[in-house]
Amino acid sequence: MLAIHYYLLFNGSDVVWHHMKTFYMEESTFSFSGNVYVGQNDIFDALSNIRKKLKGDRPREKIVHVVEKLHCRANGETGLAIRVSGSFIVGNQFLVCGEGVKAEGMPNMDELSIDIPNKRVGQFREQFIMEPGNLMSCYYISKQDLYIVHV
Repeated sequence: MLAIHYYLLFNGSDVVWHHMKTFYMEESTFSFSGNVYVGQNDIFDALSNIRKKLKGDRPREKIVHVVEKLHCRANGETGLAIRVSGSFIVGNQFLVCGEGVKAEGMPNMDELSIDIPNKRVGQFREQFIMEPGNLMSCYYISKQDLYIVHV
């Protein structure tokens, strides 16, 4: 789910971007830069604004996520807390390749020829609280906190 979330945010086309709303419910909250957004529409508007800033005017030189660490734990009886941290670099696609996120067929940090410390333009920390939705095996984001530090 988070891979799709990040894909839509960084690489997804405008045609499918509106599907991001389905990741949230009306009681969901998103905290960013001292503001708290509540509900699907407000969160979608805030994420759309962030997406627009990250995409910039040059498709080959947009700011992208490099997910370097991912930690999961239970939250309450049925929820899940996920902490993600990493870097922003100038590039053309987001990368999920760090500690705790190695998926089959994906490179790890050692296999990439990207000098992340020298390409870093910022860092991020993000926490998601996921709760079960109305359908079996479906979750939604009930709370999301995003912190960005410029380098």
